[in-house]
Amino acid sequence: MKIISSTKMWVRAFFSIGMVTILSGCAALQTSSTSVTGTVVYRERIALSPDTTFLVVRLLDVSRADAPSIEIASLRQPVSNPPMAFVLPYDASKIDPRMTYVIEAKIVNANDDLLFRNDQSYPVLTRDAPSNVEVLVRPITRTQSDGARKTDGSDISRDIAAIETRLPDMRVIPGQYAASDHTVTYKAYVSPDGEPMMVDEHRDLGDYGKSTVKIYYRNNQLLRFAEDATRVNYGGAQGDKPLHYSLQLDFAQGRFSSGTKTVNGAQSTPDEHEISGALAQSKVALSRIDAMLAQMNTDPTDPTELAGAKFFVCDDKSRFFVTFENRIDRAIVEFPGREPLSLSRIRTGSGYGYSNEVYELRGKGQDAVWLAPSGDVHCAVSANPVSLALAPGNFPVVKVTELKAANKGIWTEYFEDLQPAITACLAENPGDLVSVLKAWPMNHGMVGVRTVNGNGGRYDCLVPADGLGTVHTELVETTTNILPGEDDVRFTPASGAYPGGKCFSHERLEQGGTFVGWLSQKTC
Repeated sequence: MKIISSTKMWVRAFFSIGMVTILSGCAALQTSSTSVTGTVVYRERIALSPDTTFLVVRLLDVSRADAPSIEIASLRQPVSNPPMAFVLPYDASKIDPRMTYVIEAKIVNANDDLLFRNDQSYPVLTRDAPSNVEVLVRPITRTQSDGARKTDGSDISRDIAAIETRLPDMRVIPGQYAASDHTVTYKAYVSPDGEPMMVDEHRDLGDYGKSTVKIYYRNNQLLRFAEDATRVNYGGAQGDKPLHYSLQLDFAQGRFSSGTKTVNGAQSTPDEHEISGALAQSKVALSRIDAMLAQMNTDPTDPTELAGAKFFVCDDKSRFFVTFENRIDRAIVEFPGREPLSLSRIRTGSGYGYSNEVYELRGKGQDAVWLAPSGDVHCAVSANPVSLALAPGNFPVVKVTELKAANKGIWTEYFEDLQPAITACLAENPGDLVSVLKAWPMNHGMVGVRTVNGNGGRYDCLVPADGLGTVHTELVETTTNILPGEDDVRFTPASGAYPGGKCFSHERLEQGGTFVGWLSQKTC
């Protein structure tokens, strides 16, 4: 495995045990510093009294998406005119270069009522993050810059009560999935017309405890995220005393409105990490519900009906990918290197049929006929689409062996070495229509892969370089966690759909005469 030593790369911590370190190209933790410094500012033209108003700054470990942040250090001082300078000492022995740390700043009154707080993340210390930051805080009593309206919670509470009352009459979709170091079982409650209403998740964290999450939706937007967890030995602490964690976040039109957090009976304010994590988890849950509905909504009177995504191989060696969207009587047909085709359902004596003004797909069971102006061809569902010959198309072709000679400093130059790990990560990645934003070698024979799915969810994956062994994936919560060179070139496997829009130029990637996928370069 070749190592890209000229590029500094960093990636979130994936696990609480056995985590590997990144290459020597990563910036080392500055252990000589034992304080985080910076300034806190607000834009409002108001004066605060230093006798009754205080600045509170905390250094937090936010490495785990499904757990409360851990306070490393904090300070409290009277406010002054902005910019307000602070020096926050910390114990260097508590800093792990594999973890992620942020600064939280807030302004409170003498009763600890929250007046201002930061609404974006400010990483520090690790992963090339600085030890000096300028933090912008905003008043919580006004509408935030993202447009979220503030409420007293009464409207949301009434909506939640109404949803709870309707649950016995809703469609229930059970399921299970693996998330990094734990297993999640869930029930999704969907209205008769297919609208998600609530997801009830139960997370078994093994030796670290358990967690229950409830996600409520209104008009397909997040309404409330509530979590109750009991954790043991959290954050490396030993002993039998568990940590009890409760979080409730309310959203108006999908944007954060208000929330509460309790840790071992002590109340505090939810931080930006928890808010963004809730938003990300709710989007993933919606994506999972859509996928389950697509699989379940088949016509019970027609046993030959196909559902979900299928690959077809044809007698003329062409192939295509069909997504059967039975809820809306539509099929999306994708030939490699071509724009997707949308076909509407048509009546047939038996089997299934879809067509538009030019093309038609008719089939029964695993067999189908593709009708085009050039003629008809017999096709069948394939279980091994990647081994097919290169399908026709209009995009330029590049060979895998040519990538290494490009010498442009782009991650795809090492595609051939990284390919087994990329293939393993794509197979385990949550969501549909998954593309690779970046892949990079790590020491100890590991490879990191960052992906994005069709719903915009980004994931980090850790896997042995040969693609064998355990594959670990973890959701990337916020768009602030951007890797250097991420999405300069995007790889989409042949089984997927390359990104649309004018901001991408595409090439077809070929390996040994076989179509592997698309390389999509950003142009704007």
